[in-house]
Amino acid sequence: MSATLASPPKTASGTAVELTGVRKIFGRSGRAVTALDGLDLKVAPGEFVCLLGASGCGKSTLLNLVAGLDKPTEGAIELNTSRPAVMFQEAALMPWLTAARNVELPLRLAGFGRAERKEKAAELLELVRLGGVGSKRPHELSGGMRQRVALARALAATLRVDGQPEQALLLMDEPFAALDAITRDVMQGELLRVYRSTGTAVLFVTHDVREAVRLGQRVVLLSSRPGRVVQEWDTRVDDDSLTDEITIRLREVISTHAAA
Repeated sequence: MSATLASPPKTASGTAVELTGVRKIFGRSGRAVTALDGLDLKVAPGEFVCLLGASGCGKSTLLNLVAGLDKPTEGAIELNTSRPAVMFQEAALMPWLTAARNVELPLRLAGFGRAERKEKAAELLELVRLGGVGSKRPHELSGGMRQRVALARALAATLRVDGQPEQALLLMDEPFAALDAITRDVMQGELLRVYRSTGTAVLFVTHDVREAVRLGQRVVLLSSRPGRVVQEWDTRVDDDSLTDEITIRLREVISTHAAA
């Protein structure tokens, strides 16, 4: 199978996305809610960053802003990749389309021709180890298989019709939260395999500290609402106590919010 997404060079510099002083307010006057306030964050090309925080701290809001689904009230977002692709907790596949046609959909919207769409969709399904299920519809697939199709579709959404090499960014909002423990473990391993083979930058939202440490090269902890970065950890450091350290810090953040 030919490479679908090119891995970035080892010396890649700059940022895939950078948020500077981002503030997001919903509502007006007395009913206004500040979801994010003064948030600064950088994701390097090809980097896997996990966002961790309590419910309501603005993690999903942050992804929506990066995806261009909403605009910040203040601050700047600089995106240096192709159009970000988003993967949600639910696979959200079109039930009347086959797995292959679901993957082809963003390619069609991007202007790829029919033959090229089919070829790239087949490559992507092979990449997520679903080469034999392209003709099946979502209801014929298990939950884990549907999420693999959703991952293939998200990767397809980062491709450009002109074929020019460009850094890609994948935004993932708790994509494995609805899966059972065994399937979730398998999908985490599959995601790491796909990530290492494509070099796509990933911004991954989770509530699970163990998931964050396993997947991310860097774990970023957000404060409770309004969300801002309070601490970061490099998971590539060989430290057996890292999961416990992050868990303790997360509990402190949640306790501070509860006491407010």
